Amino acid sequence: MLLSSGCETISQDLTLLANTLTPPTPSEAAVMMVDPYNPDHRREGTVWIANSPFGGEPQYIRFYRESIDQEDDPTVLAVSIRALGRHGSPDDAPLIASRLEHRNDQVRWEAAKALQRLHNPTIVTGLLNVLRNQQESPMVRTEAADALGQYPHDRVFQALVAALDSRHLALNMAAEQSLSTLTGQSLGLDSSAWSRWYNAQQPAERFAGRQDYYYPTYMRARTFLERIAFWSARTFESPGIPAGMEPASRRRTYENDDQAE
Repeated sequence: MLLSSGCETISQDLTLLANTLTPPTPSEAAVMMVDPYNPDHRREGTVWIANSPFGGEPQYIRFYRESIDQEDDPTVLAVSIRALGRHGSPDDAPLIASRLEHRNDQVRWEAAKALQRLHNPTIVTGLLNVLRNQQESPMVRTEAADALGQYPHDRVFQALVAALDSRHLALNMAAEQSLSTLTGQSLGLDSSAWSRWYNAQQPAERFAGRQDYYYPTYMRARTFLERIAFWSARTFESPGIPAGMEPASRRRTYENDDQAE
């Protein structure tokens, strides 16, 4: 299946960062990422730049956007989406969401994962279309179910409950986690239990117990070569709140202020 080969490419990208004996200099990586003749160079250069301490500089963010808009090679497009998801802003979410309908499984998977990091309610419909699409790869649907845990909407709740009845366990678990995040409830994988709970609540109370949503991250041990290639050394992330999303504690403060007025 195409997504399996896509995941292999992602694994190769991580191996590239970990095991390259002679990593490129920043200028060499920048030249690689714009090589018009070699998509492998563009992909590898983008991986090196995006994972460097300066991968979020404005000139590189512009490149990621242009690549998502214009790139034909799916492996380059996929790593550009990953880079913009990591370094972009909520305003970049619609551009990434436009690739949820791309012909390539890897591209759609990266788009769904990138939208876990950028909070923008305008892309909810795109994520719901992915989640509800029975013909879509279960892995892509699973990432969409995770990303929807940011959005306390009734239609999101209903789509996640429906996903609990999928025959794919990873999708079931992602949907249940998002439902728990949205409501503060722990009702397991029983779609009927979630529906009964929902129907018993007043509309204003359904998301009153909402918890902070944290996007998932990849962690591994730092290698010796990453320590000596100082410019490309990664700072591994902990799960975080998406760009553009207010933490629950701050939201509650605003809500209390509004009530006080």
